[in-house]
Amino acid sequence: MEHVPVLIVGGGPVGLAMSIELAWRGIASLLVERRDGAIPLPRMNAVNARSMEVCRRWGIADRVRKAGWPADYPRRMQYLTRLRDEPMAVIDYGSDAQRKPSLNSPESFQRCPQTWFDPILREHARSFATTQLRYRTQMDGFVDHGDRVEATLLDRDSGAVRQVSAEYLVACDGARSRIRESMGITMTGSAQLSFEINIYFESDEVFRAGERPSVLSWLIGPDGMWAGLSAIDGRRLWRLWLSQMPPDTDIAHFDAPAYIRRAIGADIEFKVVGVLPWLRQQRVADEFRRGRVFLCGDALHNLTPTGGFGMNTGILDAVDLAWKIEGVRAGWAPSSIFESYQAERRPVAVRNVTEATFTFAKFLGMPKLAALCEASEAGTSARAQMGRFIAENEFEREFRNEGIVLGYRYEDSPICVPDGTPAPEDTAMTYTQTSRPGARAPHVVLDDGRSTLDLFGRSFVLIGSGSSLPDVAPLVQAAAVRGVPLRVEHRPEPAVAQVYDRALVLVRPDGHVAWRGDALPTDAIRLIDTVRGAG
Repeated sequence: MEHVPVLIVGGGPVGLAMSIELAWRGIASLLVERRDGAIPLPRMNAVNARSMEVCRRWGIADRVRKAGWPADYPRRMQYLTRLRDEPMAVIDYGSDAQRKPSLNSPESFQRCPQTWFDPILREHARSFATTQLRYRTQMDGFVDHGDRVEATLLDRDSGAVRQVSAEYLVACDGARSRIRESMGITMTGSAQLSFEINIYFESDEVFRAGERPSVLSWLIGPDGMWAGLSAIDGRRLWRLWLSQMPPDTDIAHFDAPAYIRRAIGADIEFKVVGVLPWLRQQRVADEFRRGRVFLCGDALHNLTPTGGFGMNTGILDAVDLAWKIEGVRAGWAPSSIFESYQAERRPVAVRNVTEATFTFAKFLGMPKLAALCEASEAGTSARAQMGRFIAENEFEREFRNEGIVLGYRYEDSPICVPDGTPAPEDTAMTYTQTSRPGARAPHVVLDDGRSTLDLFGRSFVLIGSGSSLPDVAPLVQAAAVRGVPLRVEHRPEPAVAQVYDRALVLVRPDGHVAWRGDALPTDAIRLIDTVRGAG
């Protein structure tokens, strides 16, 4: 029987991220995917700043940035009745080339459709000798024996069946996860908020010569928002998303061209390249782990795409889980550390699912204006009213969501040590960096040009700020006694002391703060035991 440390089921971006993060930590894995890995129609096209920070750690952030999205393409969102009509409201953030560096992150949001992103991840995963990727291979069943998981794999081309034994099984098999369903793990929320249809088409005539293009155009009619048109590659591939369609729509006889012409408001040349029906959902799994089997990504949380949180939430699931697997396999963390996986990630999933539904609900709350599309005085008045509604109801929240992306915190984590300070306000659109336990460790530009985030990942890191370093020998000794990897970084830069706000800040391998203080606690062993999951 073949043996692997970790068996990953599902070869989408989250499964690939899981394989990369494990390999980056020196852990071998086998990823199986029942399909061939081709992405004919991209389901996602946005890599947020936090996921880009993870790509930065893996050394592929530049590749994602240079994958093909035009740096001069406007990050412009508009709200109109048809593409050829005058916008009722516009949100314009310039272009990537005009974007200023963020004070809160060394990275920023990057448009990179799945047709580009998945191949980048796949190639990087294959660069590790310890990683195996097997496509056209499905898992037909598994048994958790307590000390191992045994799975049956089927090669869909040859029909060959093989048995694999793994220390851990990670289910990255999507919203309809067969692994989750086979274990009887339930989900809380709505399995069908609405039925949606994506139409993918190619055209060079969506925007006219000399016209400023938009990356996303929301189309609104007398009954409210009915579609959204988005640029996929910034050149000639587009996605027209039709919202709240009748659930019994016959896709086989669906008139996609008619909807494209309605959206544009003109007869242009185009080629339909695909139609993809899907369900808008709002669900979070009630269990994130059972025994040696872990769920990850869409197998855990299904959310409306407004805000672009789906895949990005899944990538951070993988990051949270991988360092804990490393700790248990290396012997410095007990298996009880896995209890923190659900304690940390489920509140984040609920928060992101709730935010995505909230931003989508703004469209459902739009006024229904019968004259909206009329070429009349009443129509002009209705469109002005709609423009005011959009301006007054924070529709930019869908795009300005740094608080959601970077501000999530592991408030009740059993492996973070609270310091008694009150929780800062949890805001969606704005974010203030904090070194409070459970938070993502702050970004500060160091004197050598690196970010503080570049210091984290391989081990626990004790950041000492200020002109002199307090006595840290007891913590270093306690970590050595327990075998916990720990590195001390004294950063005298004034900006570090200001932002990190404490003389000592202990940062976990995933870049989240585990503890902070101006001096070490009297019981350093207890602190180490807590953060390694043995407290």
